Amino acid sequence: MKTIMPKIFVVLTFLSLMIGCKKSDMEYKDPKVTAVDQLYAPVDNQQVVLSTQAGSALLFQWAPSHAQDGQLVSYEVDFYSASDTINPVYRIASDNSGAELYANIKHIDINKAAAAAGIPTGETGTIYWSVSSWRGISSAVSSQKNELIVKRLEGFEVIPDNVYLTGEGSETGDDLGKAIQMTKVSDGKFEIYTKLKAGAGYKFVDRISGTPSTYYINDDGKLAEAAGDESSSVASDGIYRITVDFTNKGTTMTTIKSVGVFFSPTNSIILNLDYQGLGVWSGSTTLHLKQESWGLDERYKFQMETSAGTEQLGTKIDTDSPPDASSPANYYYVTLLDQTSQWDHKWKFNHSLDGQVITVSLFLQGTGPYTHTVK
Repeated sequence: MKTIMPKIFVVLTFLSLMIGCKKSDMEYKDPKVTAVDQLYAPVDNQQVVLSTQAGSALLFQWAPSHAQDGQLVSYEVDFYSASDTINPVYRIASDNSGAELYANIKHIDINKAAAAAGIPTGETGTIYWSVSSWRGISSAVSSQKNELIVKRLEGFEVIPDNVYLTGEGSETGDDLGKAIQMTKVSDGKFEIYTKLKAGAGYKFVDRISGTPSTYYINDDGKLAEAAGDESSSVASDGIYRITVDFTNKGTTMTTIKSVGVFFSPTNSIILNLDYQGLGVWSGSTTLHLKQESWGLDERYKFQMETSAGTEQLGTKIDTDSPPDASSPANYYYVTLLDQTSQWDHKWKFNHSLDGQVITVSLFLQGTGPYTHTVK
C-alpha cells in the first residue's frame, strides 16, 4: 500500500497540471517582431527618372527590427499609391531573399510599382515606400512612409513574358503557329537573329495561338501596338538582329553581314560560316592549331561584321581549358561581348582536332541558350 500511494499521487499531480493548462498555452505562437523605426534611403521626396539601361537600380536602406525570440528577421519593401498609404500596391523582398537591411531594386520593378499606383506611362507621379518586418507569420509595418517622385518609363502597361516574330517577310511565313520565338534579354527586352524578305511584312506577337497582342515598328522606329493589320518591313533581303524593348518602346535593327570563327593566335578569321536559317550558322574547314615554343595554341571565338561595326561573341562562362567528354553544356554557351579583343572570352579547341576537318555551328535561337558545337 505504501508503494502504491506515491505512484497515485504522481499521476494525480500530472493530471491536475494538464487540466490547469489553458488551451491557448498549448498552441504555438510566432514570436512578435518590432517595426522598422527609420528609413534611410531613398530620402523623403527623392526624385528618380527611371531608365532601361542595364544595371539601373535604386538602393533602399533602413534600420533593423528585432524578433521576440532573438532570431533573424525578414524584410520586404512595400510601395503605396499617393491616395492610400495603408494598403501596398507592390511588394518586393530585400536582398538575399529578405535577409538584408537593404534592397537594390531594379528600375523596371519600380516602374511596375508606379504602374500599380496608377501613374501613366512616361509621366511623373508620387508613390510612397516603407518596410515590413517578418518573423514567421508575425509582421510589423514601419510607421514611416517616404515619398518617392517617379518619372515612369515610356513603355507598355502590360509587358509580355514571351515574344515571337511572324509575317510574310519572316522565315516561317504568316502561319501563327510557326512564329519564331525571340530571346528574352532582360525584363521587357527581346532580340532575334533572323532573315527577312524585302517589302514583305513582319510583326511581333505575344503568343502563337488564339488572338495574340500584335506589335510592329512604326515609321518613327518605335515599337507600337497594332490596331489592325499594321506590320513592319525592310528595304533589302538580309540577316538581321532585331531588338525590341517593351519598357520604353525602343527598337534596333542591325544587319549581320558575315559571321566567322576568329582564331586568337593569328588574330584572324579561319572559317566563314554560312547562314542555315532560323538563327543557325555553320561551316567546315581543316583545323591547324598554331605551334608555339610552349605548345599548341588553340584559342578561338566568333566575330561578326555588322552594320554597327565589328562585334565578337565569346564565352558566357570564362574557361582556360579545352573541352572533353565530361564538359558541361554551358562550356559552349555564347554571349555578345561588350568590346572586341584578340584574347579575351575565348574557348579552346581540343588538341585531337588538329589537322582534322571540323564543322562549327553557331546557334543564336530563342528556344534555348545561345551556344555552338565543334565536330
